[in-house]
Amino acid sequence: MKVLVTGAAGFTGGYMMEFLATQKGVHPFALIRSESSNHPKISGVSWVTADLLDRDRLFDTISAVCPDAIIHLAGLPSGTLDALLMTNVTGTRNLLDAGIQANPDCRVLVVSSSSVYGYAGRAAIPESAPMKPLSDYGLSKMTQDTMSLMYHEIKGAAVAVARPFNLVGPNQSGSFICGRIVNQVAEINQGQKTDLDLLETQSYRDFIDVRDVVRGYFALVSHPEFSQYCAGKAFNLGSGIACSISEIISTIEAITGNPYNIRLPTVPPPIPIPTQQSDNSRITATIGWMPMIPLKASLMDMLDAANKS
Repeated sequence: MKVLVTGAAGFTGGYMMEFLATQKGVHPFALIRSESSNHPKISGVSWVTADLLDRDRLFDTISAVCPDAIIHLAGLPSGTLDALLMTNVTGTRNLLDAGIQANPDCRVLVVSSSSVYGYAGRAAIPESAPMKPLSDYGLSKMTQDTMSLMYHEIKGAAVAVARPFNLVGPNQSGSFICGRIVNQVAEINQGQKTDLDLLETQSYRDFIDVRDVVRGYFALVSHPEFSQYCAGKAFNLGSGIACSISEIISTIEAITGNPYNIRLPTVPPPIPIPTQQSDNSRITATIGWMPMIPLKASLMDMLDAANKS
């Protein structure tokens, strides 16, 4: 099974390629934007280049690979609305067109985001919840999400959507809240700073380990009856537990045995999404996937990696 992964040089992409390299009968192809992109050396992985917005080059690259499955991780996390829509929507459309042309039976898993839900209340969020994004990024992912499922409805393409909640895992950057906290804790422990600088600590999020998530992505795209049970559907991937940022800090303090002073803005910012929690019923019923790595274990691994870097 030839599996092509976009965004292979990113945080999730690196874990995805390492996981695929261990799967028997899988030939992983990692798509990166250019030859100059930094990427890990992983045995058994073939690296190919194309920009999602360079339609001709993308078609040539995908045609040469002729994948059996595509896991679409690439995307723009921030920027102007125009830039977000161009990359996350137009880039996805180009990839879908290229994949279907190269192999009409190609399975495609488009990775969306829990940001499409916005604030859906305090109950666990099922995939049937209305999409009400509260950011430009969320709007771009909602459009990507809707368009991807439209390809199944209108063109009969074997396309499914994954909606991961808040990722955690070793070597996560400071653009993620847990990565930001862990990286600052490492700096404090090394005497490089004295306080945790955060915007707020009261919001609740559903944190899921990236290693659990990539396992779920592959289980979806490799389902023996993908067209019947997965195509045309969206799947949440979360822990099913809402945890506050203050609880994250308390857990880290318990792990390290050190208290940390938190420095917040004088005027607290608004919190448009006070809480999010995933309902994983659909993916569990479909493929049996459940998260296996507890949040405390994820944080311990993150702290260990940060202290070594």
